[in-house]
Amino acid sequence: MTGPLRARALAPLAAALLLACRDWRAQVDPARAAAEPEQVALAAMEPIEFERKGFAVRLEPRASYRITGYAVDTSTKLLDEWDFVVPMDVALVWGPVADPAVLRRLSFHLSERYVSWRFDGTPPVPQAVLESHISNNHLIPATEEVAREMKRVRPGDLVTLEGKLVDLEIRDASGALRRRAATSLRRDDVGSGACEQIYLEGVTRE
Repeated sequence: MTGPLRARALAPLAAALLLACRDWRAQVDPARAAAEPEQVALAAMEPIEFERKGFAVRLEPRASYRITGYAVDTSTKLLDEWDFVVPMDVALVWGPVADPAVLRRLSFHLSERYVSWRFDGTPPVPQAVLESHISNNHLIPATEEVAREMKRVRPGDLVTLEGKLVDLEIRDASGALRRRAATSLRRDDVGSGACEQIYLEGVTRE
């Protein structure tokens, strides 16, 4: 009788431990994502230009940028028709939102270049804090190595993105403008145009 009783007693504990391991929110360390993003304006820097799939791409650097936060969602599918230039979005949280007590009351969804979040009842922190410490980042990899590494990012990873905030223009073979998108240069904006558009030169994840 001792063996079966012991197994039954341990089963709920094992299930609880497994659930805790799967919930990345419980593993977040606020101290590791406490810093605000670093942004320095760039003046008179040459544009970054390249061709992709017959389109001319021009990136206008606006600021150097570095951010460390926890990934809450990622997307590489069904972004828009220009995802061959901007192939991935990563939604990050940092500062007061990068806290297990806050995150367990939030759910996130990244779709069509927008990140949304939901909570039940009252906000876990003031609405203005949520808006200024949750960001969606449109990523344009500078190299194939960076592209490979950024696609390994998963929800729950502690991620550092480094590069340049850029405005984007895409023209077709005739020179006609097909796409123009400006990067956000502030963290407290919301809605269309509020995303950071990053020419990504480095990415680390833990």
